[in-house]
Amino acid sequence: MKRTRQARTVLLLAFACGMAAAHPVEAEADFGAFLSRWREAVVANDAEALAGMTQVPFLFESEPHDRADVARSVVPALLTDDVRRCLRTAPPLREDDRYVLSCTPYLFYFGRVGGQWRWLEFAADGEG
Repeated sequence: MKRTRQARTVLLLAFACGMAAAHPVEAEADFGAFLSRWREAVVANDAEALAGMTQVPFLFESEPHDRADVARSVVPALLTDDVRRCLRTAPPLREDDRYVLSCTPYLFYFGRVGGQWRWLEFAADGEG
């Protein structure tokens, strides 16, 4: 009886670990596809495409910006030539349920909204 309980416990733990591991791998693959599209838009300097992958309203200079504002003012202000060069190859770092790209002087945060990956926000890189 005791062996049966132990075996059941081991199987349940293995199943739970497998389920927990499946989600991050799927999320990483899904994020990888999003990041490829985002980087293509960065390389092309396609502000409209980047704005389409951004969660709006997007807070910039203490003001919320809609999609048109993101394309017109946010993208050109944040994604300078140096930052765009860095974003081509910056490794994504997982931070809880988000990913972060670090390109001096900013950190770029990405997360899921309504099942879709989006550029959520940016922050000044205190180490940059």
